[in-house]
Amino acid sequence: MPGVSDDDLSAAAAEIAAASDADQLVAACIRAHSVAGAITGVQVSGLARDWSTLCRTAVATAAASLGGPDQWLVSGSVGRGEALPGADLETLVVRADGTDPAAGLARASAVHELLSRCGFAADPHGAFAARARFNRSLDDWTAGIDRWTSEPEADRGVVMAGLLADAVAVSGGPELPDLVAGGPGVASAPPALVEPPDLRCRTGAAMRAHPQSLAAMLQDACYERAAVPSRLRIFGGASTADVKRAAVDPVVRIARWAAVSAGSDALTTPDRLAAAAGSRFLDAADAATLSRCYTIASSIRRRTRDLGEDGVLEMAALAPRDRTALRGIGREVTRIARTLNYLASTSAFSPW
Repeated sequence: MPGVSDDDLSAAAAEIAAASDADQLVAACIRAHSVAGAITGVQVSGLARDWSTLCRTAVATAAASLGGPDQWLVSGSVGRGEALPGADLETLVVRADGTDPAAGLARASAVHELLSRCGFAADPHGAFAARARFNRSLDDWTAGIDRWTSEPEADRGVVMAGLLADAVAVSGGPELPDLVAGGPGVASAPPALVEPPDLRCRTGAAMRAHPQSLAAMLQDACYERAAVPSRLRIFGGASTADVKRAAVDPVVRIARWAAVSAGSDALTTPDRLAAAAGSRFLDAADAATLSRCYTIASSIRRRTRDLGEDGVLEMAALAPRDRTALRGIGREVTRIARTLNYLASTSAFSPW
């Protein structure tokens, strides 16, 4: 498919939106995957933006084609606008008032079955709307937000708050009550974060009203889940690296914490880092470093997608400059995470 560009993804998204039935939607999505697979030589940020838009369109169209009054939201990389082709879907549903929970789950299951036919896999960790945890009434979501932010150590509070902080509505549905000072667990917020009220805005406001939830989110962000092996460790046998887990995800998590802490409603990781830069939560130079690390790591991840299984790469298979870049990213992310942990231990981020 010569001459394919990211403009073709915009056309593919329009075709998906125009699908009038399930078969047309499946056919349009299959063509979109083919287009995405042939795209080369574009900036990763632009590709991620366009693919995320296409994914959101697919979810909205699938939900509309099967009917139902529920509100659908996407989270994760699709919600942030950072999804690359092959990304799975993290979804949430706000059930309409009076909807039977079993009926709502059945509808969501049917939507995800259709999306699977379209080539979009649900999150392998189970964060999708066909599960009861992610398919709730507005009242249940509101109560959950208050619980997860006031007791972040309980009921996977940090995970749920993180998902909601990245959540974007792709279909209509019931609106959340206004976020006003004096509401249960919600502090006053700037008008830009209040209109229109939604799950993401309420979560951010609730987290700022409960500093313990921000502290828990930072602790989670700085926890090392994977590492880029050093040159010496490679010779000692540690020869693989998971670029996403070791170099991309840590920056995403730190940026989310910093932006929410600073009161920003930014979504993409670079925008979040820019919004928090120079605040008491994130040094301007560190924000610039993290943004550069994120851009480089995302580019390496895209270029090397065919070199490993499940994103795990043999370091020896990488170009020397990519090995050097990944090791540098690993060092910078570790340094900044340690700095943030130290500052947190000195109560530097406390509101008092």
